Amino acid sequence: KLFLRRHYVVPDPYVWDESFTVEIKQMDDEHVGLFNVVREMEANRGDKAVWEKLMNLYNEHFAHEEDMFTQIPDNQIDIADHRHRHLGIMKTIKGAVIPISQEITDFIKNWLAQHIKNTDFAYMGKMPKYHTIPDPFKWDASFAVFYPEMDDEHKPLFECVEKLKTNAD
Repeated sequence: KLFLRRHYVVPDPYVWDESFTVEIKQMDDEHVGLFNVVREMEANRGDKAVWEKLMNLYNEHFAHEEDMFTQIPDNQIDIADHRHRHLGIMKTIKGAVIPISQEITDFIKNWLAQHIKNTDFAYMGKMPKYHTIPDPFKWDASFAVFYPEMDDEHKPLFECVEKLKTNAD
């Protein structure tokens, strides 16, 4: 698998940009947060609370991401390998001492940039699509299943749900 991996430039300044998008809002938002906490840690190398914040954000993100993998049909990605990469970074950095060295900082920056583009990109387009719930709750073409009879049957269901919502009391 290693021969399939490319080396990507680590951004400087270390800021998330659209080249890192995985096209899943929650994951992109969490990746932005990971970039941000690395910069915060770099600016506060001696602050144990910031280091713990970084560790917690990374662990939370990995848990969310791994949970999302369960929604990918047909084992289209190697979940075990992806999880192994998450465990690897956390095992590597958990022994870091305060103040955090530039070497550890550079390692984390590089790891995240490479991981998103080489590993996280593998699940792009494979996650089920979720639609936002409209308010008011009305059927529109985005809910079409392209069987006219079924679409016609769904429309009154939306109306019923909206009535329940507005008459909840």
